[in-house]
Amino acid sequence: MTIYDIYEAAKARGLVRSKREFSTAYLGGAPNYLADAGLDGCSARALLHLYRRLGEEGQADLQAMAFRRLLETAARP
Repeated sequence: MTIYDIYEAAKARGLVRSKREFSTAYLGGAPNYLADAGLDGCSARALLHLYRRLGEEGQADLQAMAFRRLLETAARP
């Protein structure tokens, strides 16, 4: 599961229209954050922001995916 999978699911549900919108509204970053961070480059801060926003939107399954990504990021040396 990558951050792009979460983005694609959010887009399919109509939560966002673009990577730029996802970067600002869900990752709390600059409009180009997702493009610059890559598949596994999102910071723990961005993933925590994503986790919180998905909770606010009532997207429990996507929130669980974000939490898994957050745990994987925290486990990296």
